Amino acid sequence: MTKSEKQAQRQCTSRHEEKKRKRSSTLKLGTWNVRTLQTGLNENLPDIEDVRKSAIINDELSRLKVDIAALQETRLADSGSIKEKDYSFFWQGKAESEVREHGVGFAVKNTLLNTVELKCNGSERLLSLRLNTSTGHVTLICAYAPTLSSTPEAKNMFYDNLSSALSEIPTTNRLSSSATSMHALDLTTLHGTAVLGVLVSEK
Repeated sequence: MTKSEKQAQRQCTSRHEEKKRKRSSTLKLGTWNVRTLQTGLNENLPDIEDVRKSAIINDELSRLKVDIAALQETRLADSGSIKEKDYSFFWQGKAESEVREHGVGFAVKNTLLNTVELKCNGSERLLSLRLNTSTGHVTLICAYAPTLSSTPEAKNMFYDNLSSALSEIPTTNRLSSSATSMHALDLTTLHGTAVLGVLVSEK
């Protein structure tokens, strides 16, 4: 093999290793209106059964190789978490005594649990997650906005809470709709539901 051929081979190997490194450091994010994490959903919302669908969602996220998914309409009461085979589920919902509607959450791959920190925003429509990456911190906000038919009060409260959540992130950080080394996957198209998602990368 000539000197030029050896050099070309080294360059090819180097490019291959760089591509492999980038793939291994890329996170795949998703957002999914799951409609409920419980079974027995019907028109009579107070009668929803307390049976989780997290195991089913776990398998689907694993099949799609999603690392972190923001979840909407979890319909679980209060705040809590549950660990499945591949993912841990975190949620924030209405009080136990209230109707099981709305609710937000995150499904986080179990291998990433030591890199995340959750912050409840005191609302069944907002939940924040802080992710520690090799390039800095990233804040994910799962937001479930009121529909057009909602009352003005509900809409104003949601956007006030969202504004408050964003204001708590240091102003020196860069706000963007996407984050470096992350690939976003919209899982809600199955339901045709529009979901607001915010990614904040901290430099």
